[in-house]
Amino acid sequence: MNLGAVLYTVIIYPITFILEVVFFLAQKIFKAPGISVLAISAVVSILCLPLYNVAEKWQQLERDTQKRLAPKIAKIKAAFKGDEQYLILSTFYRQNHYHPMFALRSTFGLLIQIPFFIAAFSYLSHLEALKGASFLVINDLGAPDRIMSLNGGGGGINVLPLIMTVINIIAGAIYTRGFPLKDKIQLYGMALIFLVLLYNSPAGLVLYWTANNLFSLLKNAYAKAPFRRKNSVLAAAVSVLCLLFAAYMLFVHHGSKEWRRVLAAAGLLVGASPWLISLGIQAVKRIPLSRNPRSVSNKEAAALFTLLCLVMWLVTGLFLPTLLVAASPEEFSWLDGHGSPLYFITLTALQAFGLFVFWPFCFFGLFYRTAPPRALCIAALTVAAAALVNVFAFNGNYGAVRLNMSLERGVSHSLQAILVNLAVLLLVMGAAALAFFAKKRFLVPLSVMCIVALAGVSVKNIAHIQSVFKKTTAYHEPKAAVTNIDPIVTFSKTGRNVVVIMLDRAMSAFVPSVFGETPGLAARYDGFTYYPDTLSFNGNTSLGAPPLFGGYEYTPAALTARSDRDMVTKHNEALLLMPRLLSDAGYDVTVADPPYPNYSIVGKDLRIYDAYPRVKALITDGAYTDLWLREHGLTLPTQSAVLERNMLWYSLLRVIPLAFRAGIYFRGDWLSAVGKQLTIFLNAYSVLDLLPRLCAVADGAAEADAEGNEKGAALIMVNNTTHDPAMCNAPDYRFSLAASNYGTGPLAKESPYHGSAAAYHRLADWFDNLRAEGVYDNTRIILVADHGTTENYVSKHYPGVPNIDNFNPLLMVKDFDTHGPLKTDNTFMTNADTPFLALHGLVSPLVNPATGAEITAATIAEAKSLPLYVAVLSSDSTGYPQALAPRLDPGSDYYVHGNIFDPGNWEKVEVSR
Repeated sequence: MNLGAVLYTVIIYPITFILEVVFFLAQKIFKAPGISVLAISAVVSILCLPLYNVAEKWQQLERDTQKRLAPKIAKIKAAFKGDEQYLILSTFYRQNHYHPMFALRSTFGLLIQIPFFIAAFSYLSHLEALKGASFLVINDLGAPDRIMSLNGGGGGINVLPLIMTVINIIAGAIYTRGFPLKDKIQLYGMALIFLVLLYNSPAGLVLYWTANNLFSLLKNAYAKAPFRRKNSVLAAAVSVLCLLFAAYMLFVHHGSKEWRRVLAAAGLLVGASPWLISLGIQAVKRIPLSRNPRSVSNKEAAALFTLLCLVMWLVTGLFLPTLLVAASPEEFSWLDGHGSPLYFITLTALQAFGLFVFWPFCFFGLFYRTAPPRALCIAALTVAAAALVNVFAFNGNYGAVRLNMSLERGVSHSLQAILVNLAVLLLVMGAAALAFFAKKRFLVPLSVMCIVALAGVSVKNIAHIQSVFKKTTAYHEPKAAVTNIDPIVTFSKTGRNVVVIMLDRAMSAFVPSVFGETPGLAARYDGFTYYPDTLSFNGNTSLGAPPLFGGYEYTPAALTARSDRDMVTKHNEALLLMPRLLSDAGYDVTVADPPYPNYSIVGKDLRIYDAYPRVKALITDGAYTDLWLREHGLTLPTQSAVLERNMLWYSLLRVIPLAFRAGIYFRGDWLSAVGKQLTIFLNAYSVLDLLPRLCAVADGAAEADAEGNEKGAALIMVNNTTHDPAMCNAPDYRFSLAASNYGTGPLAKESPYHGSAAAYHRLADWFDNLRAEGVYDNTRIILVADHGTTENYVSKHYPGVPNIDNFNPLLMVKDFDTHGPLKTDNTFMTNADTPFLALHGLVSPLVNPATGAEITAATIAEAKSLPLYVAVLSSDSTGYPQALAPRLDPGSDYYVHGNIFDPGNWEKVEVSR
């Protein structure tokens, strides 16, 4: 990252941060990009008022000083020349506590506009939401307005920049009334410069700057108005506007009730803020403790303010990001050309530095003499104390953080939890304020201790992240751009083929709804049998997948009971069981995206398959996304772009009160105008959509064994379309950036349902292709999931069963030469039946090559006759890669004795003991 990028991130990014939030909220309220641009202008102008007031005071001070010193300076310049003039002028300036550099104060009003202009230009010039959006007489906010066309041709005159310039000149004329000519020339010159710079800019950007100039005109007219108590009048006007906004949100707007209440409360808070700030400053001045000899002086307040800013920076910019990445360093490695995950941590640290150090210091310096430094320090102290309490005492239970920064369990809190959080924060903030006045020696060492602790943990996390990253270099292969599709498997028309597709987190309970919603879909699943009464042994891939691939010897309880080999070896045994047996039997096997080989978090370490020449292992997830997007004329932000933006937002979510976290997260949008990050969904969806092109068919006869049985090909694949779902267009559930037809069923607005429906429809398209190619009947197909979901879709109907949604995975099977519409079989099954279902009749003897144990109908029946151990907790939390290892907890785990829908078949392990 070069110096320019660093400066931009530190100085400009915090401003674009505000612009983006305001635009997002305005869009949610008004759904009109033009109004949202005006909202940005209004909010930024209001926020900048204190800066403009300080700038005006400095400029006025400079004008008064120059006016006072001008006569004497003129006499000195008339009487003296050369070095003598320089020495006398220097002495004169020193006697009057002035320096020629102070003349820059007259340009401060212009200087403070520069970062805001750059931020607005970089944000609005490339904002997708403005492209094609109209506003009043402007047809396209994403292009120059061309309001006045010339001779009916494509050219025209951009009127909005001219209006902007006129308003700017009028505002300057009012402001510079009575000023020297050079000040007037400066302002008029800047108006013309902005005209040149913005004339061919997108109309949205010019609209923003026009509104800014209009606000400046009103501000200047207000400043020149001949009435007293202007600040009170302005504060009252702001309060009235905010009150009207709150009333509009509560009684007029038709959006989400929860969201309307949040925005109404925010409006009331903003409306009350001028009065609260004024009362707070007065209260600080009047508190008896503030005159205590032991209370904090201005210089000490400045030092403490510095330490507190560093605490906030470390928490949001280093501690929380490194904690997040350290949980799964491999997952954040090698994204979009970035090697080490430290790139994302560095960027987040710079963003947080600008937000919590650079700009707070700027404000502290600007208002040092106009607002009590102790008041600013108290504000910083209470914010830092509240942030630390929220991080360590109210961290929330949001589940895993996915690579697209979506939270597994979403963000929601009970009213009781919110009230407890607010009560604790008020106590902590009050105690911090009292400590500020009463025990100054206590706060500085405590702040230093926090800094040392946060920095120490962050450094430890960084070392761990870099250590894991270095290990990934042993197997990482740079991903070349895919320009055309080469088949990954070639099926036989004459031999027998096998397909096992693990749809990660596919819920069994969605099957009846999906197939019931679409007439004809069941017929396209010709010969399939659906097993609704299917059990998973854990609610996570790390422990739910090994039984699926390896059978009953690799359930969490079985893995823990076998101490002859380490967990990584046993996990690899499970992944290798089906490929080894099929390849030894003469099948050409393709393994795509296996879960955690060698306990590599993102499954990219495929070296465990190198010893088997007939096994081809590869990563399809994400390999075809760019090609799919190009073919469909779509563009999406990359995964790294999402991390670059949302990693800081994740930190902010952790430091703010519970009451505001759902608003920050906003169902995974993170207050972003571009919406949810959909690339992860497309990484998997594109594979299913392209399966007809990824699979070829051999023309000749297949290879035969000694008995003359022809061998086909095998495809063992994991797909995450159901794991990271997105809304699609019903009834065929195809992906679209503008998906709006969600269907009419009870689950129509649930993205997990859409992910499942999209998977089943794309697989049906593939089955149609297999039929057309003549390889459907001779192909055994198993669709299975490692586990279900934590969402409460079915569990509410079974109050005596512990979150049945999480332990009820998909299982659908089509055997060779079977026909008929999709049927349902209520036989009790588990996903550990998969190896036998896939291999029986094809591999003989059917024996686990790693242990020598037989896999037969009899051994499976024997396993099911015993209570089956379901591990409720996910895995060992001692660190990477041990985080994937089984974790048994008799206090939480269950034995299951058959039909999972019968509460009587679930028994707590500790009770059974």
